[in-house]
Amino acid sequence: MEPGTRGDADPFARIAHFYDALMASVPYGMWADYVSFLAGAADRPIEPGVHLLDLATGTGSVALEFAARGCTVTGIDLSAPMLSEANRKAVARGLKAEFLCRDLADFQLSADFEFAVCLYDSFNYLVDSRSLKQAFANARGALTSSGLLIFDVNTVHALAAELFTQESPPGAPVRYRWVSKYDPRRRLSRVSMYFEEPGTGDSITVTHEQRAYTEEELRVFLSQAGFRDIRTYEAYQVRAPQKQSDRVFFVAHAG
Repeated sequence: MEPGTRGDADPFARIAHFYDALMASVPYGMWADYVSFLAGAADRPIEPGVHLLDLATGTGSVALEFAARGCTVTGIDLSAPMLSEANRKAVARGLKAEFLCRDLADFQLSADFEFAVCLYDSFNYLVDSRSLKQAFANARGALTSSGLLIFDVNTVHALAAELFTQESPPGAPVRYRWVSKYDPRRRLSRVSMYFEEPGTGDSITVTHEQRAYTEEELRVFLSQAGFRDIRTYEAYQVRAPQKQSDRVFFVAHAG
């Protein structure tokens, strides 16, 4: 998960060692299934042996899911502590994946990848549109001419509704309380996150920032980066995004 350019310099560094416990309920296998479905719908099935780039890989959960399915996977992220967890998990599971410390807005990789994915609203953390445009250009440069970029974003509706404001449910492995404040003029959500560290009970506070981009803006940015045939879906559905959709998936062809 790519840290934002504002707020904490690395809002994941202090929670990296318990991030997977925090995310224990996230169905990463289902995410991989849905990404594979979207790729198949675009006539680009994700098959064993393909090269897949996981942008803002975090602790590598999605990357390792695809590695377990036979893909050759590289994950990049700006948070070194998160990548340490990713490497530890890869060794523990006996899976092979390459993890690189790279900035989404400032990386170059050879055009060897058939797929690039960026999940869990990581592009929203690029609160400067110039950084997001550059990230799209960098992703395009890493893809083959027939490659696909698949990613999701939080919508304007999601951030304006302050859906980040929430508390941990009873019995959760990590206790937390998040409070979001949305600036409609800048379309910027600032989230104060309070955690109780598992095992010690110590209090940890970090600040995240996300920017809401409209579908139209993202289509323009993708087109400027060289992508074409851009399709959008309401998250985990086969239908087009709705007015009240809180998460939207994009599928963009590199050539």
